[in-house]
Amino acid sequence: MKYLLVIAIFMTYLQGLHAQVQINESAEISRVMEAYTNKSQARDYIDGWRIQIINTDDRRQMESARSLFGARYPYLKMTWEHVQPYYKVKVGAYKTKLELESFLRELKTDFPRAIPVRDRIYKSELSL
Repeated sequence: MKYLLVIAIFMTYLQGLHAQVQINESAEISRVMEAYTNKSQARDYIDGWRIQIINTDDRRQMESARSLFGARYPYLKMTWEHVQPYYKVKVGAYKTKLELESFLRELKTDFPRAIPVRDRIYKSELSL
């Protein structure tokens, strides 16, 4: 019984110790953090994710993949780029990799080599 009383008193004591954290940072660090925040908010893009449905050195394969994707998903944005010697077709615009996972599984039926890739995503694309 004594032990229970000691434990109860100790627990009550611990609950009363809610520490208040006070952060003291120099003015220079505050300035740098504010500049970083302002610069970040001023950018019109984020580093996000897209799904790359094909990466090939054959332009005909790339065009075929674009046609198939456009026919099945006409409402989704698609981009392509040519980085010698490869053609890359990317679709979608996602903030996080987790957001694209369900659509990636769906795409794998038609595009088995589809993979998530990091890309610059304009904020206007995310509101679509």
